[in-house]
Amino acid sequence: MNGRLKKLKGVIFDFDGTLVSIHIDFKKIKKTLVERACKLGLCLPDGSMPILEMLDYVGKNNGNNRVTESFIADMKRILLEEETKSADKSFPLPGSIKLIKDLGKKGIRTGIFTRNCRQAVEKVVEKFSIPCDVLLTRDDVSKVKPAREHLEKAARLLGLTREEVLIAGDHPMDIRSARNFGALSCGIVSENINRSDFEREGADFIFDRIEYIGYLFGVKSLKTGKLPNSLLGYLLKTYMENDSSVIEGPQIGVDCAFFRTGSKELLVKTDPVTLVGKDTGNYLVNVNVNDISVMGGEARWFLCSLIFRRKVALDEIEDIFSQISDQCRKHGINWIGGHTEISGSGKSNIACGFLAGRMVKKKHMNCRGVKKGDKIFLVKELGIEAVSIIAREKYGCLKKYFTERALQKMINSITDPGISIAGEAKLLWENFRIKVMRDPTEGGISAALYEIAGRFNIGITVEKEKLVFNQYIRKLSSIYGLNPCGIISSGSIVGIISAADGPCMVRFLEERGIKCALIGEVTEGKGVYLRDGSSESVFPVFERDEINRI
Repeated sequence: MNGRLKKLKGVIFDFDGTLVSIHIDFKKIKKTLVERACKLGLCLPDGSMPILEMLDYVGKNNGNNRVTESFIADMKRILLEEETKSADKSFPLPGSIKLIKDLGKKGIRTGIFTRNCRQAVEKVVEKFSIPCDVLLTRDDVSKVKPAREHLEKAARLLGLTREEVLIAGDHPMDIRSARNFGALSCGIVSENINRSDFEREGADFIFDRIEYIGYLFGVKSLKTGKLPNSLLGYLLKTYMENDSSVIEGPQIGVDCAFFRTGSKELLVKTDPVTLVGKDTGNYLVNVNVNDISVMGGEARWFLCSLIFRRKVALDEIEDIFSQISDQCRKHGINWIGGHTEISGSGKSNIACGFLAGRMVKKKHMNCRGVKKGDKIFLVKELGIEAVSIIAREKYGCLKKYFTERALQKMINSITDPGISIAGEAKLLWENFRIKVMRDPTEGGISAALYEIAGRFNIGITVEKEKLVFNQYIRKLSSIYGLNPCGIISSGSIVGIISAADGPCMVRFLEERGIKCALIGEVTEGKGVYLRDGSSESVFPVFERDEINRI
């Protein structure tokens, strides 16, 4: 049985705000509508209803008379005038026309469905030569979206079924339309509509940029690194099913699965190591232990699959076995099995670990109740893992920037200050009411913060000056043109604690020689923001981990 994406043969786009800029003040039009209707004594619906539906309501609930008809005609004239003015100002949004052309080259049919009038839409389509196979405005259907008929007609004219089209738009109404039609949907985040708005409507995909739709049709190549959350989320939601034994199943922003077997509660985690050529065993065990630890568990049983490149020497294999054994002994873990082979097609070694642990019941553990005013904390430093990886892989190139002693210190950062945070996580769970913790691995602090914000549907504001980076990562980032906010950072913890407990936690850790800082707080709204002095901007988002760029 093929997946749903294999069946897709077309995309039906919303127009204003999705393909082109929008310049219509709907609030102003609605205000005029309400004021005029009240003066005429007309019966009005709930103010949240869209303009077209409000006019339809007025017509049905105020009788067929000249006053009602004149009012509706006047409002439609005003709406048409505003749409025409907007058309004069409209321009294609970045990436929209290129996407449609790329889809066309691959034989993907495209259509437009809009509540706008044909006069205004055709003006913009012709002006900018926007390609599309079908255009359906409100003038072309008896029932406009989100009514099922609008998409039914568009798909029929494209010669496609509902299973063969993707519906894309910048408003929750577009997602509602797709759901009413039974088709896959994609929300495009904008200034006015954020990710959570689309999530509430049940969008299958949510993208920050329209060109990412190309991923779904193979016209845009996936980059190395973790699968983007927007794509992974669809796969998890569509294909993962769990029974009542699973307490915490697969979802974005959760480091481990948490399930019950008999009277026991267990945590399990799997994570690969692909970016390093040396110390693979050390990385492999610790990145898995970290994720068990931040979830409040105790690592106990480890398995791994080791796939080696052709012509690998036995002593290299032994070296990795030795590293895994040493780290398992250090953390009190039983190494209970796995798989080892030499691959004829692999160009580099790949190691994938699977770790199971016990949930340790702690009276202070509290993973719920995140609220406005809670503090965002950072334990240790960002970029520790990246420093070690870059120094190992680019040792020769870095000799002109660093002394041999400094390079060796960078390489040894895997152990000092170290990428393990198991001890720090244990201290926190045992002594404080931690609400959530994350191990910022691939994607760094940016990915960790966005995953936390998405999981709890909250806003997060971080103070730029309070972010603590490893002493070498800024220099390395400057050399290679990287942003340290988006670089792999095992060896640190990002989490949330109450405002009351935050300062006590910082003092507690610093008294034990562990760096800790309160770097921001939970705020109203949604998303992640970076405050730099008096200015505030959206926290940088990275399509893939910055380390992949080198």
